[in-house]
Amino acid sequence: MRRGQAYRKPGRTARGRRGSGPAAATHPGPVPHRGREPPSARPRRRSSLAISGRRGRGTRPGAPAGAVLGSYELSTHAEIVVREAKMDGASSRPAVQGLVDQYVGGRLSRREFVKGALALGLGMTTIGGILAACSGATNTTSGTPKKGGTLKEGYDLDFSRLDPINTNWYDPAFYAVYESLVTNDPQGNYVPQIASSWTAASDGLSVTFKIRSGLKFQSGVPLNASAIKAVYDGIADPKNGSPLGSVWVPVASTEAPDDTTLVIKLKHPYFDLFNIVKTGYWDIINMAYRTQLGDKYGQQGVDGSGPFTLTEWVPGSHTSVKRWENYPGTVTPFIQNKGKPYLDGINWLTILDAPQRAIQIQNGEIDTLRGPAFQDITRLQADSNLTVTQLKEWSGYFFSLNFKRTDLGFNDVNVRQALSHAIDRASIVKALLFTHGEPLYGPITSADKSYTKDVEQFNQFDVAKAKSMLSAAGWQAGSDGILVKGGKRFSFEMIIQAESFNQQLGSVIQAQLKTVGVDLKVSSLDRGTFFNKAFANPDSVMFFYLWPVPIDVVTLFVNSVNANGKGPNWGNAVVPQVDAAIAAWQSAANQDQLIAAGKQFQLAVAEQLPFVPVINRDAFWVNRKNVHGWHPDQWNLYPYYNDVWLD
Repeated sequence: MRRGQAYRKPGRTARGRRGSGPAAATHPGPVPHRGREPPSARPRRRSSLAISGRRGRGTRPGAPAGAVLGSYELSTHAEIVVREAKMDGASSRPAVQGLVDQYVGGRLSRREFVKGALALGLGMTTIGGILAACSGATNTTSGTPKKGGTLKEGYDLDFSRLDPINTNWYDPAFYAVYESLVTNDPQGNYVPQIASSWTAASDGLSVTFKIRSGLKFQSGVPLNASAIKAVYDGIADPKNGSPLGSVWVPVASTEAPDDTTLVIKLKHPYFDLFNIVKTGYWDIINMAYRTQLGDKYGQQGVDGSGPFTLTEWVPGSHTSVKRWENYPGTVTPFIQNKGKPYLDGINWLTILDAPQRAIQIQNGEIDTLRGPAFQDITRLQADSNLTVTQLKEWSGYFFSLNFKRTDLGFNDVNVRQALSHAIDRASIVKALLFTHGEPLYGPITSADKSYTKDVEQFNQFDVAKAKSMLSAAGWQAGSDGILVKGGKRFSFEMIIQAESFNQQLGSVIQAQLKTVGVDLKVSSLDRGTFFNKAFANPDSVMFFYLWPVPIDVVTLFVNSVNANGKGPNWGNAVVPQVDAAIAAWQSAANQDQLIAAGKQFQLAVAEQLPFVPVINRDAFWVNRKNVHGWHPDQWNLYPYYNDVWLD
């Protein structure tokens, strides 16, 4: 999403790129693995390798003041759902939490839990959310795991290159071929992956990670602290065009005093650091092999440390991986299978025609699915051969308005607000999401801990107000109803990615803007072309973001340092109030400061509109009953695959 001096925008290829390793087919050496533990056989537990105390999205017990450990207090999604469940009174909530505790503890079956929850007045949507949130801590998988077979997973997007340093998006295959220093377990705790433990300095100006000894990439090249430093230095170098470069600005340097010690030094306390290094954009790769392949890295080959190796990457069709036979296992505590994965391989299939997703999962053409069409969810939930998992999703749809289109007034906050008032978000949620989502009046979803309801004073649907503000800006209706000013028609183009829901949403926005006299032309583009054009100064970009800590990613789209082709600020927005809020967010030394900065940021975006927020959707995952150990959770964008096996 970011172009630097050496940025090469990914394009679609007519033929698939067959993946290859950087060296021979044999890849010796122990490598940690990024996998998932099936909730089946594991009690809720803590890592014996971790610093004492639960490491969640908040400061660990006993941590020194200013410790840099994350953004949020530890809380399971089940507890969040229980708090937010619409019940007749708060007095019902302890009873629901009691049911959750019994279910997690194995004292209630799933059927008994559902019966008890229904008796307490919960609806099936809420019950399903609680069950999904509990999936990481309950015994729901039975039978002896079987080795072999290829998992076929339907995916609702096209594929981006598998290069953490310079990709537009990271797809599920990242969770199979790569690892990061740390990851989140299903309860939101930070747990080891490549790092075995970590310590934050009392002044909050450095974090020291202990790296597991003897690790290697899939090629056999040593994976040590120096290799990790090379990746982080590559992210910091603007020439590499990392789309996340602006969130790494608080980092002063990365040091590797020996093979098993990595020190991240900070310019100022950066409480959000762990939320950054756990993401796919900070997955650890062999930088020498990346240099060797150049812009073909992530297409023709990768060199990571995950349990699978890339075999083929075909944008518009599929991405395939196979088991790494020399994979030695993992120390990540929530993974049940500590050795090699059970599956022979995984084949992700892009299904851009939304109705086809439900058809293929029901027909058995695919085993698992991300993102069924919302109108098909009720049918899938009723299918006894399927399990449907519903989760809150830290995501959002927005559209940018290019500030350089001064002829249309996009640099005028009053014009931007007028267009925002023309959007009937509630009706979009009802008509397109079938109520499986919510309006966005600010930049992030209400599911996020930082969310403030104060943003809801902005961007309410009000056609009369929209027309009045446009009139005040000098726009008057022409003979065909389209606004005109100084002989210029209010007409512009919005680019979207070619996918069924995007096209539906684009059409609705087009129709709603027309009611206030704006002529919007929607152009639907394949993924590669979309990103190429997004950096080519378009009038407007509609985009769906997905990120476990949404403020982090939203800053990329509105930070003025990312304008003018330097990053994904496609609207070229320069708003001092927003920049000030980003600076406060990135310098927060503790959770209270982070939450306050988050509120400041949300209000600045909601009022000043560097982009126009539209809606947020719930996440839905579907699997056939022959799939075991596959468990999407609230805290990770995609499932882990090391525990998955097929019956």
